[in-house]
Amino acid sequence: MTCKEIEKQIPLFLNDSLDGDDLAEFVNHIKQCRDCEEELTIQYLSIEGLARLEEGASFSLDDELKSKVNRADRRVKLHGRIEKICRNIEAVAIVILGAAIVYMVW
Repeated sequence: MTCKEIEKQIPLFLNDSLDGDDLAEFVNHIKQCRDCEEELTIQYLSIEGLARLEEGASFSLDDELKSKVNRADRRVKLHGRIEKICRNIEAVAIVILGAAIVYMVW
């Protein structure tokens, strides 16, 4: 994804509306591109900072944003592991089905 595409997805990320490949590409880009990471930080601080100031609560937005990105990264990695497990199960099922067909024909 380009930086422009990532910038358009920042609001979706902040609203937890990204998942799957879009989330994976977003997180990987943010971890590698300082400009996009900075834009994410600015938008997060603007949105969350204003909301928190209205609430009068104390907060550490920088830590919260890092935590949000880390949680998203863990979700991406977990999704990848689940996909790998599903592919392995599918392969085993195909082998078993093939063996059953051969046995029934033979």
